[in-house]
Amino acid sequence: MNKILRLALLSLLLFTFSSVHANEKAVGKSAMEFTLEDQFSQKWSWSNHWKGKPTILVMSDWKGSDYANRWTAPLVARFKDRVQYVALADVSLAPSFLKGYLRDRFKGVYQHSVLLDWDGDVFTHYVAQPGLANVLYIDSSGIVRLHTWGQGAQDHVEKFANALDLLLTAP
Repeated sequence: MNKILRLALLSLLLFTFSSVHANEKAVGKSAMEFTLEDQFSQKWSWSNHWKGKPTILVMSDWKGSDYANRWTAPLVARFKDRVQYVALADVSLAPSFLKGYLRDRFKGVYQHSVLLDWDGDVFTHYVAQPGLANVLYIDSSGIVRLHTWGQGAQDHVEKFANALDLLLTAP
């Protein structure tokens, strides 16, 4: 009986952990130091460009890129003078021989810099959910305060924006 109880508890713990992990967010994590290149081969580093500034990261893989603008456009319109913005693309699954093609493709689609995470390290650190746009707010002390993901439905974007507004106006 004791073995069965232990096995049941272990199964419950593993199930609970896997369920929590699937919905894990980056809230509370420290900002990751990174240096990445954009599609124009310009290097960008966290410490030189955004460290110490309130920053929104908009992160997506190929499938999630369809939703990024649904988040970015309303957030930039509302907070353009209050936060910095960083767009990141997870290109870690692309074979190395496609790097040049992908850079050119990003150049043709995006006029603003999109940082290309070839190793997926930044996406792993921030627990980015695949197939959707991930939006994170990192405060000036370098702590992730908000993290959500989705297709950019208006009510979802508004909830995120309202929570961000409260954080930015808090004393």
